[in-house]
Amino acid sequence: MPPGDFSNQFDFPAINMAAAHNMFIQGVNAMATHAPYVTDKKVQPFMLFCLTVLGNIHHHHRIEETFYFEALEKKLGEGYLTESKDEHETFVPQIEATESWLEDVRDGKTKYLGSTLLAQINSWADDMVHHLNHEIEKLDRNKIKECFTEKELKAIDSEFMKVALKDANFYTSLPMVLICGNPATPWRVFLSFSNGNMNLSNGCVYLRFPPFPLPLIWAIRYWYSRRHREAWEFGPLDLNGKVKPLPSSPK
Repeated sequence: MPPGDFSNQFDFPAINMAAAHNMFIQGVNAMATHAPYVTDKKVQPFMLFCLTVLGNIHHHHRIEETFYFEALEKKLGEGYLTESKDEHETFVPQIEATESWLEDVRDGKTKYLGSTLLAQINSWADDMVHHLNHEIEKLDRNKIKECFTEKELKAIDSEFMKVALKDANFYTSLPMVLICGNPATPWRVFLSFSNGNMNLSNGCVYLRFPPFPLPLIWAIRYWYSRRHREAWEFGPLDLNGKVKPLPSSPK
């Protein structure tokens, strides 16, 4: 996680981006962790879990490429984030190949094998993590502060959230956000319950990624997650943010 203060608008872009990336890594780690232990009965919900993790990664990249990078480059300079965009091509085609295999399993065209899924993940995971780490370096707080005002950054972030929610599937993408967070991130700190960017859970108040309003968090937990509840069993966290035990019964 980048250094700085999550509430500082100039630190926010790098920390917020790292939190999103961490969510994707958590999801992929969960795919790899559960892969050898999935029983025949659980194959279908596991396929939905995996496809949602990868779908969220694609969704993030689409927003970067169609909105976020352009918004930042207006001040950072044209082409400043071209390298980050180009790096998507070092692993996205391999992710798409994995998605195709997962869809074939889902549709009954091929048999599920945990070893095959692990091999698929290993074909692109290192390149993905390298990209995710490298991208954060481009959002250095000093560079951001040099080019933007706080008001400009808040406007970009607000628009980013609108774009993100506009075509998000509330029954799949949003539950995935809750179950693939990382409770160890250093910006989850105790604060007073006076800021709309905070959440109350288990008697503790902490900064949250993404900064969904509380009514939406509750709606995800108690309504939107119900349709595919079996799929969310594979997340590293439960819907309340508690860390779940590792699988222990091999197929």
